Amino acid sequence: MASEQDSVSWGVDEMSLIFPRPKTGTAVLIEGPRQPTLRFVVEMLCEEISSDSPVYWVDGGMSLDPSSLIRPLSARGMPASRIELLRACRAFTAHQMVDLLRRLDEEIRKYADRGKPRLVVITDLTKMFADRQLNGAESRAMLEECLDTIQMLSRNMDLLFVLTLTESDASRNQRNMTDKIRKVVDERITIKSWKEEHIVATNHMLDLTTSPMITAPFSATLLDFYPVDHSSIVVCTSPPFNKISSVMPNGESMDSEARSASAL
Repeated sequence: MASEQDSVSWGVDEMSLIFPRPKTGTAVLIEGPRQPTLRFVVEMLCEEISSDSPVYWVDGGMSLDPSSLIRPLSARGMPASRIELLRACRAFTAHQMVDLLRRLDEEIRKYADRGKPRLVVITDLTKMFADRQLNGAESRAMLEECLDTIQMLSRNMDLLFVLTLTESDASRNQRNMTDKIRKVVDERITIKSWKEEHIVATNHMLDLTTSPMITAPFSATLLDFYPVDHSSIVVCTSPPFNKISSVMPNGESMDSEARSASAL
């Protein structure tokens, strides 16, 4: 493992102002409603791509849509062709998820000429292990193997793993799996809301919550009662927020550049 850890951007300005940047060699769990959590990891992926770093996206919940990266990349002044830095794959079964993580080490070394990655995103990990065809002991064993592999790879290859967990994952089996993941990760973030450019999120390890800027309501002043020809010209300025693109839903047509995204 590298002697000094790198820090990776959250990809969202309001979070970057409050929370310390996550480090490589660690794992972060992002919890919350499905769309905000997915939007969040897309922003993280795009921020890494904009710094010319390859990224990996392993999906376990039918969330993978490479075309969703195109607008956030464009907002950062990046051409859609930069999506070629994304290596993406989807697991349809728990066994596939285990196998993909087993092969991730080899996969990263195979494409080392593209640059050293720092970020690996795994969306909806627990969904793979809630399969009714799996008995409880088998699903727990496979999840534990995945978590062990994630810890090993994060430390040995100096990677930041970002895992997502949606609020809809409420079955007893998935709640037990959630508890296991929470005990393993180094940092846990809950996204409470995300309206337009304003995100409210809590870092549970630091007990910090973002406080989005709110425009103050209009109030009358003495200047409003002066005759027009004697009034001073008062100009109120407010710095514009960086526009954060929404995630494009699955099922929409992808641009040709998105189809060129590599698969594991």
